[in-house]
Amino acid sequence: MLGLHPSHSQLLLRSDGSADTTRIDMLFKAVDVMKVRSHYNGLRIRCATLTEQEQIQGETPEITYIDPASDKFDQGSRYFVLEASDGFDYVVADAVGWHEDHALGEPSYYADPSGGTAPWSQTPKPRWAQTTLDGVNGGLGTPMATIGEFATAIASAIAKNIPTEDRTRYRYIYVIIGQALVPDPHAFGAFLTRSEAEQQQQQLADRFPEKTFAIDAVPIGM
Repeated sequence: MLGLHPSHSQLLLRSDGSADTTRIDMLFKAVDVMKVRSHYNGLRIRCATLTEQEQIQGETPEITYIDPASDKFDQGSRYFVLEASDGFDYVVADAVGWHEDHALGEPSYYADPSGGTAPWSQTPKPRWAQTTLDGVNGGLGTPMATIGEFATAIASAIAKNIPTEDRTRYRYIYVIIGQALVPDPHAFGAFLTRSEAEQQQQQLADRFPEKTFAIDAVPIGM
């Protein structure tokens, strides 16, 4: 999961992508309810069956769902199942769309598909402050630094004096959040790669089998 934006209730999922493969952005708009994870190891998205729709409704009795067939503009609740290898999650929204490109580390195509030429395009922001989608959000969007660059920036005294407006790169770190030893949830460590965080997450789960530990991807401006 790359972004969740209050503006138009948008949810953005993105495949990892690499120098040799494309990335895929999947955008849900006007999201009513969702059950998603921060990361999927392979994902298939499809329309829910009638039985699955009833199951979702049963899990969310506080939500009033609108049948698109009853709306003259065809707007309403559409049920999308997110199938993973170990079960399924779901999103209920008005619409979903996808786009595939090679723009690794850049804001989403859906932030401004005109490329900045449309009359409604926003005034360019500093690169560190650009978001993955238009709207209210505090995320970072361009371009991702390597782990080595990030480590050097953290270790360098010069990096501490870089003005905010001059930041041009960012990097995700992976923070393990859980509840053990003390009553309130807290961080158990931050890691430069997801695989390192997952190893520590498993060690914590083995040590505290009755507890749950999640991994949060946090963008750090450089």
